[in-house]
Amino acid sequence: MAKRSTIGENPLDAVNQENPLDTVVPDLSAMTRTGRGQPAPEAPPEVQARLAELAAGLKTLLTEVAGLKTVAGEAASLKGTVAGLPGELAELRREVDLLKAAAAAVKALQAEVTQLKDELAQLRAASAGPGDLPFWMRGKKK
Repeated sequence: MAKRSTIGENPLDAVNQENPLDTVVPDLSAMTRTGRGQPAPEAPPEVQARLAELAAGLKTLLTEVAGLKTVAGEAASLKGTVAGLPGELAELRREVDLLKAAAAAVKALQAEVTQLKDELAQLRAASAGPGDLPFWMRGKKK
């Protein structure tokens, strides 16, 4: 086996000049860190204008979403009300049928009462005429 000369030189310490990461990741040593004493870097005016436009648009969207949420809540409550309507309608139909039956019974009773009134009028007419008794004895019962 041949010996290599590695004394004083570490092959891992060699700097690779063409590193593919240098093209993807920027050199972070050039970036300055913002701390407490350093002001934040100012954005260009066109970026600030665009940011203000986006903020205004976001506020508009938030108000529209809030309005849509209230409309959705109202729609859900209306949907619940509409879902309950067939049951209420069936209950009303049963009540109407009961009322129709009661009205028919009232009409039958009314016809019987009319018939009884006619018979009573006939009895009164028959008893009001002159009978076998003289007038002074007619109203007295023994």
